[in-house]
Amino acid sequence: MYVISTEYQTDRLSLRVLNEADTALVLSFYEHGAAEFSRYEPLDPLLAQRPDFQKKVLHAEYQAFIHGQMLRFFLFLKNNPMQIIGTLSYRSILHGAYQSCQIGYKMDDRFRRQGYCSEAIAFSDQLVHTALSIHRIFALVQPDNLPSSRMLTGLGYQREGLVRDAIFLDGAWHDHEQYARIFRD
Repeated sequence: MYVISTEYQTDRLSLRVLNEADTALVLSFYEHGAAEFSRYEPLDPLLAQRPDFQKKVLHAEYQAFIHGQMLRFFLFLKNNPMQIIGTLSYRSILHGAYQSCQIGYKMDDRFRRQGYCSEAIAFSDQLVHTALSIHRIFALVQPDNLPSSRMLTGLGYQREGLVRDAIFLDGAWHDHEQYARIFRD
């Protein structure tokens, strides 16, 4: 059993686990960013903007959070708790001999390159390491996404290599670089 709260604060951010009661906030986030996000993740921009779809996703993610299978934080500026500026998720959480998970993140383009994502990841990586006993966190990044590669490297992730045909996007398979952060105690 693990104990993770549904809300945390960093210097500038509030990181919150949302549920279906927060559908309107999530719809607003996707209204602005869905088309951009679909370049990096398997996401239908029109589907992402449907209330019934987001309500089901939020319900499923909250249930996965309760059962220790996934953790998605929605990122807010402390001084604006009603506008989502990004998300940060830990999925495929494995315990036992593996003690690993995969990180994923996305930011509203109006809030990129201001250090918010780095701040959230630095805090939450330490949280999942400590609270969930995670030893290894890995990320998949498109090879041309240099800002993401630089951010991960700056946070202590190391490039492990190329994962061929890693994700199916826009009708084709795309290679991704894999980065990992290992916690050595």
